Amino acid sequence: MGSNRAASEYDRVRVLWTDLNGIARGNVVPASNFERQREDGFGFAAGVAELTLEQGLLEDPSYGPESGDIVAVPDSEPPIPVAWREGVGLAFADLTRVDGTAFDLCSRSALGRVIDTLEATGYVPQVGIELEFSLLRPTDDGGYEPFNDRSSYAMDALDQAADLIEDWSEAMGAAGFEVTCVHQESQPGQYEVTFEHGDPVEVADGVAFFRHMLTSVSSQHGLKASMMPAPYTGADANGLHVHLSLWDDTLETNAFAAETTELEFPSGTRPAGGGISTVARHAIGGLLAHSNALTAVCAPTVNSYRRLRPGSWAPVSIAWGPDNRSTVLRVPPHLGPATRLEFRLPDTSCNPYLALAAVLAAGHDGIETQREPPAPTTGNASQEDHERLPRTLWAALDHLEDDDILARELGEPLVDSFVSIKRDEFDRYQGAVSEWERETYLDAF
Repeated sequence: MGSNRAASEYDRVRVLWTDLNGIARGNVVPASNFERQREDGFGFAAGVAELTLEQGLLEDPSYGPESGDIVAVPDSEPPIPVAWREGVGLAFADLTRVDGTAFDLCSRSALGRVIDTLEATGYVPQVGIELEFSLLRPTDDGGYEPFNDRSSYAMDALDQAADLIEDWSEAMGAAGFEVTCVHQESQPGQYEVTFEHGDPVEVADGVAFFRHMLTSVSSQHGLKASMMPAPYTGADANGLHVHLSLWDDTLETNAFAAETTELEFPSGTRPAGGGISTVARHAIGGLLAHSNALTAVCAPTVNSYRRLRPGSWAPVSIAWGPDNRSTVLRVPPHLGPATRLEFRLPDTSCNPYLALAAVLAAGHDGIETQREPPAPTTGNASQEDHERLPRTLWAALDHLEDDDILARELGEPLVDSFVSIKRDEFDRYQGAVSEWERETYLDAF
């Protein structure tokens, strides 16, 4: 990844890390300062890691004003170009304590630990991402509306945004991230990008960088881009689908692949006769068993549950199936070396490091415990008798608090702080009366 340009070749370097919400934070320093300080890192108050989405602090945080500093320590890779700002590079950082020991609320480090656990048992994870977002243009009254009125795969939607798509792609390419596809999604103004599969930390870095880039570059075109899960009532919403596979340490053998299968795919497979392995089945079992708790991490906002509703293409049932998009977990029909699992639960408001860490930990637990999944479905899972995903953020957080495996793998302090931040978010939501409530109830009672 990256351009192999030394920090000294930039004028300034941005140091990027994410808080528990997945919001990109950091600072910008002269390149000379970056070179001098990169080993020791860049310090700031520990409480910043627990900021809420309203830019406030929890009433009873894990790290208050008495807690001192933590440090953002850039990784060893050269800074990558920030293509939309001349002379600016960017470095991804992990959070540590001042003495160099691990900081327990660093989601990037949590993902690294989960990967280490997988590799210690002989599996190298690879992930790919499909990411949807909404592109909006300003209106005369000061609001915003969808950038276009097109739907799935409309070619003229690509022409309408051609200059913007070119700038997005060039910025990602310059930074060393490969975006393999861009297309118009189902809703007006909704686009999807596909990230090339690779190392989970690098892919999560790519998602964090894309989010940072997307808002900045789109604003230069006078537009707003948003990864809010459901910006419009009744419309399909923005998902972040995770494609997962496990490999040997040479990345030559896919542990999910098998030569034969009893699965029936609706339109066949490629290559014909391919299947999924016992390892893949056990990973499916783990992902389904932990789906209720994973919902809190993968659908982490109140708005996320506007997406997870019956009648949409987003999953609502804890089920799996061959090439079945009605389930929380789909087995794509491209098998053999391309065998993978598509986990369809996450949305674009999730912290990519934390979501990938939780998904990998759940799959690995299924493998370690040899958990068998229920029978796959070839029907519409939302119309069948399956356990349903939580319908609210509060309910999902209850499941996360009860999941000892995810707490152990992600770290209990991290899970505790995440739950506190999200319960605070839900409480603030309950304290705000919506226009829908006034229209429905004000004259009715």
